[in-house]
Amino acid sequence: MAGADDYLRRLLDRAAEEEMFLERLGRAEEVRPDAAPALSLMITREQRVRLRALGFTDQDIHTMSPAEAHRHLGL
Repeated sequence: MAGADDYLRRLLDRAAEEEMFLERLGRAEEVRPDAAPALSLMITREQRVRLRALGFTDQDIHTMSPAEAHRHLGL
């Protein structure tokens, strides 16, 4: 009987841990859209092509920051 009690206790403990994990995960997903924006580190080749299509010259693209380029591209 003690073995069954131990098994049931471990099973209930695991269920409680999983419930707490899922609750924390739900809170994290709720907060995520309000999190700080990602840091723009570089302008990729594809992004340069898209910027040229928007009318920016190579010199414009060369002097703009990655964050500025990403803003122009809507990223």
